[in-house]
Amino acid sequence: MSQSLDVAFKALGHPKRLAILKRLIRRVHTCCMVNKEEDCCLEEPTCDFGELKEDLGISKSSLSLHLKELRHAGLVEKIKDGRKVALQVNPEKLEKLKDFFEISIDRQTRDWMKNVK
Repeated sequence: MSQSLDVAFKALGHPKRLAILKRLIRRVHTCCMVNKEEDCCLEEPTCDFGELKEDLGISKSSLSLHLKELRHAGLVEKIKDGRKVALQVNPEKLEKLKDFFEISIDRQTRDWMKNVK
């Protein structure tokens, strides 16, 4: 497993960071797949820092700390527009995580099938 995936898995080991990532992924799905909102389909779907803080019910400093870890792992990107800060999920990193699980599950399934015979 590459070092970058190690860092990503470590970052996702905390329940709040996992909740943040789930919220950002849900924003992509709700915005572009379900509602097809023009405002977020024209650019990458994002969540406002304040909106995310309220949704998760955590302090600004706690959210900042968790976002720092998620950004360090390459899972989340911060977009500044003047004083406003928006966040979005990094689709390339999610694709790497998805590939890791697909490959790992395939290997484990093959090994399990060998032992069943």
